[in-house]
Amino acid sequence: MSKARVRFGLEVFEGFFGRSIELCREAGLLSEGPVYVDSTLVRAAASMDSLVERGDGVNPPYSVTEYVRRLYEENTSAAQEADSPVASPPSTYEEPDAKVPPRYWKKSRPDGHRRKANSELVSRTDPEATVISRRGFDMHLAYKAHMAVAGKKGQIVTAAVATTGAKADEHVLGEVLWHHRRLSHLPIQDIVADTKYGTMTNYLYLHQAGMRAFIPSRHHKRGPGGVWGRDQFRYLPDEDVYVCPALKRMTRFTRRPSTQRIGYRVEKGTCESCSFRQRCSPSGGERTISRFFDHQLIDEAEERVAGVLGRRLLHERQVRSEGAFALAKELHGLRRTRFVGRRKVQIQLWLTAAAMNIKKAAKAMRPLPAAAAVARTAVPGRPFSNPVDSLILAGATTLLRLGRAVSNSVHKSLRQQAQHNWDRLLMERMG
Repeated sequence: MSKARVRFGLEVFEGFFGRSIELCREAGLLSEGPVYVDSTLVRAAASMDSLVERGDGVNPPYSVTEYVRRLYEENTSAAQEADSPVASPPSTYEEPDAKVPPRYWKKSRPDGHRRKANSELVSRTDPEATVISRRGFDMHLAYKAHMAVAGKKGQIVTAAVATTGAKADEHVLGEVLWHHRRLSHLPIQDIVADTKYGTMTNYLYLHQAGMRAFIPSRHHKRGPGGVWGRDQFRYLPDEDVYVCPALKRMTRFTRRPSTQRIGYRVEKGTCESCSFRQRCSPSGGERTISRFFDHQLIDEAEERVAGVLGRRLLHERQVRSEGAFALAKELHGLRRTRFVGRRKVQIQLWLTAAAMNIKKAAKAMRPLPAAAAVARTAVPGRPFSNPVDSLILAGATTLLRLGRAVSNSVHKSLRQQAQHNWDRLLMERMG
């Protein structure tokens, strides 16, 4: 398999994944409907102890001449070793690698932000893996798997993209949907995702593509320290003003094309004597509110999410997209990467998604016409000219053998149980 990854290339494995989607289509599992998008972290096959400075990860520590000289000095002759005094036993405490900055010596949770760690450090084992920190988990090196799930019951993986663990989810939504359209050949009408994807850029992209976004907005209802958020302020579109909780008007005072935002604030000195000052503007300055140029798209998405259909789709997302990740981690080994490098992790993700799709197609097809058709076209002793067909035949054959083995095991257990009951019945009647 290690040679096949190099010989076949990414195209063959992606074709294998695409063929699994076609099998699901033939089984009647694919249809037009909502597309559920989500991501999960996959622990990299590398330890935090492998982190070094980025310069050290590229440049060797010594030149060839210096390395040979140090090698001769460290490996002294036997006579010199006999004359040397006995060395003291090594202590149980090991000093951290001097090349790693002191603030990163505590590998479980190093001081400093993970983005700073990724900009300064790199893993010698897997340079493409990035440092990730999550609540309840120690810091570790990881990749991220992004998937699109669709179908009648939202159970078919139609797109799978592997990125570094530090890649933000909202930046990959367009790529995931592009792969979904290309591989499934299905139109997209509704997109269901969690709050991580609720950015203005994604709302504008989906609106221009003619898709409805069932994505909660990312704006916080509460500011730092419990300060009132945007939901406490009412916008009047006819007058283009905001009304604060104290019923004071907030008018436009700036327009920033660089951030696509418009700023609103009350008149100077209004917040100094306001009774809501501690909850609205603790600093005493004029309270400001910003609004996107196309903020109505966020308002429309919030209305859809709050509706009956939106609540149902968000509930289904927890079962379907997150359920697909749970299945991939528990039964298909996606909890940890098996290989090093994002290219090989992408192959592992495609094979995992293809195995999940083939199992669902095999269960829906009784019998399995696609696998039988492929098997009939195979000539004994002659390999397929198309590597994708070879992989499909190998996967289908494995599934059929597994089904026969399970069936034989079940039948054997039933026969043994029936024989045991019959023997017990005879003993009771004879006794």
